[in-house]
Amino acid sequence: MKYYRFPENRTARLLLGAFLFAMLYLARDTLVTSSVLGFHRAQLLMLGLMGAACGVFLIYNRRSLKDIVLDRRMLAVLVSTAVILLPMGVKRDWQMMYLSILICVYFGIFLSYFLSCREAAKYYVGILSVLGVCSVVALWVLRPLVVDTGIWRPPVVWNQIDIPFFDFGLSFVSVIYVKNRNFGIFREPGVYQYFLVLALFLNNFIVQWRRQRTLWLNNLALAAAILTTLSTAGVAALVLLALVVFVEKKLYRNKWVWLALLVIALVLAVLVGIIVAQRGELYWELYSMVLGKFLPGEDSSSERLEAVLADLSIFLRHPLVGDKLSGVLYAAENNTTSTLILFAGLGILGGSLNAAAWIALIWDRQRRLWANLVLLAALFLSFNTQNLVADVFFWLFPVMALTERVLPRLKAPGAAGGK
Repeated sequence: MKYYRFPENRTARLLLGAFLFAMLYLARDTLVTSSVLGFHRAQLLMLGLMGAACGVFLIYNRRSLKDIVLDRRMLAVLVSTAVILLPMGVKRDWQMMYLSILICVYFGIFLSYFLSCREAAKYYVGILSVLGVCSVVALWVLRPLVVDTGIWRPPVVWNQIDIPFFDFGLSFVSVIYVKNRNFGIFREPGVYQYFLVLALFLNNFIVQWRRQRTLWLNNLALAAAILTTLSTAGVAALVLLALVVFVEKKLYRNKWVWLALLVIALVLAVLVGIIVAQRGELYWELYSMVLGKFLPGEDSSSERLEAVLADLSIFLRHPLVGDKLSGVLYAAENNTTSTLILFAGLGILGGSLNAAAWIALIWDRQRRLWANLVLLAALFLSFNTQNLVADVFFWLFPVMALTERVLPRLKAPGAAGGK
């Protein structure tokens, strides 16, 4: 593929990193959006950043405007527009969420003009690793040593259901409600785990680091953040990812890895023993994560099962273009299955577009079949515990991967290669 690059210098890289950080900070599912700036203001700022970035891109590449317009990526724009807006027109379901989803797809295609999926992933992993460290420090260092002791009290913000949070800037810590769970900058730990799991996958299977030390420092930061979310789906996905890394990278041949695993197991056993002995709030939060969700009648598991059945039922009744989005989103009390929401709301083409994009990102022909299937299970588990269908970072990397895999195959024989 041809890339229309920005200058390869430190200033350009810093500006691009700041842009992607701002896009994440203003994402639809952050507490910054829902509690600090307000949804509409944050989304307008995000759209403004997108527009500004697009303007800078076109101005810098003004001599290549014809090539940009005639680039095969425009075919991806046309196809995705038809797939997402056709159901809206057929159903006469005039809701902005269709456009919100389409903007997410456009953003991934836009970035693919000047960045590869691997290059974009490097920025994302770096940002999430820094945020992961900040969130763990805020929750387990600053709160007990600085806030709870009265040395300093950070500003307090309230989410949409009036739960207060300490605002540490790069992390939010719940004041009372599940106060031992890591929210990061996101509206709930179950959402945060998705962003972390995605970063962990990209770190180990997409990005190519010059130094192995960078890889493992990122792994440590991301894994610690996932564990402290106390998210069942997040921890399960972490275990699945670790299994594939352990086997595919042949870490079982390294005696130091076994020693590190033994040390980690002992430390975790001691910590769990202390938590169980104290029977405090953290014990009950761990109990809910490990056992409580699997008990008959438990709200979290029953609501997710209800969402799966409701979305599947809607899709089977309306397989071509789906049902109206309001009916889909409120088909269950807490509709959290992103994949089935898309199938139920957009029909077979819309749902398949997203599923195919994720498969394009995750599947590697050089990797063994079982490993690909486990990675698919880990990522699909992670993002099907929340409704993320209109979040930019739910579409970004899958769309970029699908663009990179499909569009080059559409080139005519003998066409000029990319630069």
